[in-house]
Amino acid sequence: MNLWQVRRHWDALAKDDPFFAVLTEARKQGNRWAISEFFATGVEEVARDLEQVRRCDPKVRLRRALDFGCGAGRLTQALARHVERVTGVDISERMVALARQHCSDERVCFVQNVRPDLKVFACRSFDLVYSRITLQHIAPRYTRRYLREFIRVLGAGGVMSVQIPDRVPAGDPPDRLRFSFWPPTLWMRIRRHVRYHHPGWFPGTPKMQMYAIPKDQVLALLAALGAEVLSVEKCEHGAVDNYVYIARRPPGWEE
Repeated sequence: MNLWQVRRHWDALAKDDPFFAVLTEARKQGNRWAISEFFATGVEEVARDLEQVRRCDPKVRLRRALDFGCGAGRLTQALARHVERVTGVDISERMVALARQHCSDERVCFVQNVRPDLKVFACRSFDLVYSRITLQHIAPRYTRRYLREFIRVLGAGGVMSVQIPDRVPAGDPPDRLRFSFWPPTLWMRIRRHVRYHHPGWFPGTPKMQMYAIPKDQVLALLAALGAEVLSVEKCEHGAVDNYVYIARRPPGWEE
């Protein structure tokens, strides 16, 4: 999907069932997430992740943080317990509006960004760039650009902690979407095929696309950017193989 398609789909998901779109627990589908319960899930998660960051770099100073792909602000609010200021950024206008609605902390702000870069933020703006369950929904050509941007917006000694799938299951299309010669018209067959392979063209059928970048390619890119990789840790999530990469901005890195 192109970014405009991603934005359109996530606006639709945010309209229908926003908290489930962020945390897809089957029993919570249908707007069954209690607001307090939803936001509470981020507290332990962020505390655990920042503990790992500090183990990797005991001298890191976390004053300003960026939550990339903040959604409804679940992790953004939790980050505010550990830093002086935190900014959540998301492509969906509806998600950003929802995040603002549920956050009254003056140290937290939310920004919508629809660009394939982070030029909305100046160089060296943050000490931490944090991203979870976001880059898996963005095509690799964009993720590679964002990784470079993460380093650009980090200050001296700044650290990024980001999760990227190494592999996602290919999966076969459902039976009802498979190409068939039985339907009465060629138009119906073409429409089935297009709807499956190009879901971004159909705003009425929002879909979470899943993408992956193999670990060796992520590490090669970080090396090319001069980033110092501090940790690579596997974290399985369902059928998706994920890695969390913790890397530090290289000294003297040129924007």
